[in-house]
Amino acid sequence: MAGDVHIFGIRHHGPGCARSLRAALEALEPDCVLVEGPPDAEGVLSLAGDEAMTPPVALLIYPDGAPERAAYYPFAVFSPEWQAIRYGLGRGIPVRFMDLPLANRFAAQPQPAAEPSDDKTPTKPAEMGADENDASPPAKAATEAKAKADDGASEPADEADKSADTNDTNGAKAPSETSGTSGTSGTNDRTDLRIDPLGVLAEAAGYNDRELWWEHQVEQRQDPTGLFQGILEAMTALRAEHPPPVGHEAQREASMRKIIRAARRKHARVAVVCGAWHGPALVDLRGAKADSALLKGMAKKKVVATWIPWTYDRMTYRSGYGAGVRSPGWYQHLWEAPDRAAIRWATRAARLLRRQDLDASSAGVIEVVRLAETLAALRDLPLPGLAELRQALGSVLCHGEAAPLRLIAHELEVGHALGEVPEGAPMVPLHQDLQRWQKKLRLRPSAEIRDLKLDLRKETDLLRSTLLHRLLLLGVDWGERTEASGERGDGSFREQWRLQWRPELAVLVIEANLYGNTVEEATIEQVRQASTVAGLGELTILLERILPADIGAAIPPLLARLQAVAAVTADVRELMRALPPLARVSRYGSVRGSREADLAPLIDGFLGRILVGLAPACASLDDDSAAEMIEGLGEVHEAIRLLDRSDLREAWTLALRALMEREVCHPRVRGRAARLRLELGDLEEPGLGEAASLALSRAHEPSRAAAWAEGLLRGSGLVLVHQDAIWRVLDGWLCALSEEAFAAIAPMLRRAFSEFTDPERRTMAAKVRTLGGPRQGSANTPDRGTPLDPERAARVLPVLAAILGVAAPEAPPAPRNPAEELP
Repeated sequence: MAGDVHIFGIRHHGPGCARSLRAALEALEPDCVLVEGPPDAEGVLSLAGDEAMTPPVALLIYPDGAPERAAYYPFAVFSPEWQAIRYGLGRGIPVRFMDLPLANRFAAQPQPAAEPSDDKTPTKPAEMGADENDASPPAKAATEAKAKADDGASEPADEADKSADTNDTNGAKAPSETSGTSGTSGTNDRTDLRIDPLGVLAEAAGYNDRELWWEHQVEQRQDPTGLFQGILEAMTALRAEHPPPVGHEAQREASMRKIIRAARRKHARVAVVCGAWHGPALVDLRGAKADSALLKGMAKKKVVATWIPWTYDRMTYRSGYGAGVRSPGWYQHLWEAPDRAAIRWATRAARLLRRQDLDASSAGVIEVVRLAETLAALRDLPLPGLAELRQALGSVLCHGEAAPLRLIAHELEVGHALGEVPEGAPMVPLHQDLQRWQKKLRLRPSAEIRDLKLDLRKETDLLRSTLLHRLLLLGVDWGERTEASGERGDGSFREQWRLQWRPELAVLVIEANLYGNTVEEATIEQVRQASTVAGLGELTILLERILPADIGAAIPPLLARLQAVAAVTADVRELMRALPPLARVSRYGSVRGSREADLAPLIDGFLGRILVGLAPACASLDDDSAAEMIEGLGEVHEAIRLLDRSDLREAWTLALRALMEREVCHPRVRGRAARLRLELGDLEEPGLGEAASLALSRAHEPSRAAAWAEGLLRGSGLVLVHQDAIWRVLDGWLCALSEEAFAAIAPMLRRAFSEFTDPERRTMAAKVRTLGGPRQGSANTPDRGTPLDPERAARVLPVLAAILGVAAPEAPPAPRNPAEELP
């Protein structure tokens, strides 16, 4: 005899709904629990009952060999489905998923970017880069909201956020627009139902905010009696008015009914937990033949399922998750503290503000609760919700300032919770090796952004740095180097990283497992494959990146590949770009024990080819090409300075001299060569004056002269300030220009000085004021031609002696007056 089936229509991720469902299940005491979800994951479903499984977590399902097409099914502790699963597993009764298997959905979607699940799968591009055209309407709305919204916004989500869950009252895709209504006018044209079923119910109840209606009717409900029957009746009425078309949703519901029929033949009481929209379709279980015909002949694809940690940030609308919520941190608070929620929330906010050294007194907390309760009473609400508490906090503890309120929204309303999965969860060998290293090095993954300072002289810190560098090479950006750590290699024994574990990194680890079963093996193979298709500049950067990763086995083949590519490279500019990474590796490789002698022949060959081809490459350049060549000159100059070899320095100096003397070179290039020679000490002020007199003479067009001056000014502003020769040359040139010529070159000079920072420009202005004597200075500036007055100078000598702690010198004798000596 067939058992009874009890339908519980829910909305994904709601503490009130989860609590009501738990109470209903305890009252029903079913023999079997069916939960809407992928049947492909039943092999790992039992792990949900493990004590080490800590939400938020997510089911990760992907086609075998194609993890980039992964689908996620997130669960929080306040998710009704999670509570149903834990209820069944805790009582030892059968728990099964029911839905159209992802094996069928993946097979029906050959495009790698297509989304296999519309209901709980976070959308790409928010996740793994799906084609936006394939995204469902909720996905697109959420993606647009994420692009537009401020991450720290403290106000309620904007309209794009509100529509992120529009097609789904329960996380599942809602019906498409039915025939007969599209394009028509009148009262029967209810296209808003296709967009937002919950919005229709909220509007019928007199609410203009669907989230507020759901929170008042379900999440804050004290008595769950009749709740699920009311939801079922409401959805039945909506589906009767707008029946869903035959298609993907029909196949999903047919698969659900097929699983329910099988369960009721074995069990007396079957509890069915599904999205509220699907509830009415699962009441009538007749039509088994029609369902079988609808599912017949569907292709299948082998899939892999496992559990991964999840974060609350990825459960929000802004992450692109179509069934997301606005404030998962607030929902967890309601689940953990159903009584006196307002008092505890205000207390948590005060503690957060105090940790940031902001005022938050106990009296302020009391006032926040009073104000929130008053607002709830004015709005005829039984309890203050998040909106009331947010307004009360903003008025009392935040004093009307937006920054503290954004902090509360980010830290409390969303939160940084990162779940945990038991060790027995299936994972690829690479992920297992990564977890072993994380435990050995005490690098616990965390959803919070935290800074990590490493001292490479310590073995543990050196291994931590090596692991993080290897993961970066694999594309798993768990950590990123900060600017303070000298990312370009400063020879320092210290590094600074910023770490944050994100759920999608688990998928990247699965993808990287194709390269090898350990982090080291995978990194070596990834470097080998990347080097086969990389250009010259990419190869040198790759060489620079693999040294801190300590994968010596990858260096010899990479050097061989580098030499082979360089031998057939005729582009001088590309050789220039490739030289600085080699110089940095050669100069600072000893920090990690690498051998710089291996690179010396390679560097000599690179520089030799650059010097041979430099003069022809600088001839007949337009302005844009000249700008690129100037960048290249600076890169080579920095490499020569870094290598600190006299032979290279001499060869580079000769090349710069040749550039200055070639009239066919662009004036900006010639001016830049003069500046570099000046920095090397190869050009004195007389030589610079002679070169400037030729380049800045009236025989040249003002624009060419200004281009030479622009090249001369290019480079470090701090170094330029101390180059007095340059300033005197430019001062003499500008003073000799006519008014018309100065007006013509002024834009070019402004462009040259615009590259310097404001403090540098202020220092330069002060430098200019000291040029040329009192004509350039202030009224108090002494004339350089004024002779020294020994008597006045002698007056300060005792004071200086006292300051320096030395004996005061004897006063100089008074000057002899010949007139007084006459008889």
